[in-house]
Amino acid sequence: MPQLNAAAALQIGLLISALPAQYILSRWSGSNSTQRIQASRRLINNWNRFRRSYLNLQAWKDWLKEWQLKERTIQNEDPLGESPAIEVFLLKEKDGYFAGSSEPRSPRPVSVKYRVGQVFRHRQDGYYGVIVGWDENAKGPEDWINQRYPSNMQNLKYTPHYKVLIHTTDGKNSATDYIPEKDIVILTGVQVFHPHLASFFSMFDGAQYIMMPWLKQIYPHD
Repeated sequence: MPQLNAAAALQIGLLISALPAQYILSRWSGSNSTQRIQASRRLINNWNRFRRSYLNLQAWKDWLKEWQLKERTIQNEDPLGESPAIEVFLLKEKDGYFAGSSEPRSPRPVSVKYRVGQVFRHRQDGYYGVIVGWDENAKGPEDWINQRYPSNMQNLKYTPHYKVLIHTTDGKNSATDYIPEKDIVILTGVQVFHPHLASFFSMFDGAQYIMMPWLKQIYPHD
């Protein structure tokens, strides 16, 4: 007896299913030609939606990326104050530059006016953001400080500086900044959007953002 190959089996299966499928379609689609055309269009639209959602490789890739990001941001925090989330590279600058030191800021200097989690507007540039760290004085590479603050602005490097996440409207831009205290105008009741926001804060309480435990260990008095 000849062996049935996969192609032949598929053809036989289609033939067997053709009659019941035709019966189901005729009952579902209606009795006249207009109803059948509309039903056919609904069937095609449903199939296209299914194909785009479940049979599209890019859709599965996008879903996987989103899932991986959520998994990274909800992992348990390290007891030493280090977050395992990849996004925390924002605080890991070389030599602790740009508010990147993980040393606890305690006691809190009285000269530092603003706190981690507060939302602000940049006084000159007008953008919105949220504070994720601060230094009592500007802390960065010497060439960066000299370029940022020429001779007529040298006094600014001895004032508090803040690491901030800049609000984005598309949810993709991950811009940050390191700015002096004079450029900050505090806002209340305003939320910002940034791809790395969930790595630093657990929620927005209506006035400001609440720090994740690992960040609270660095800024215990904010």
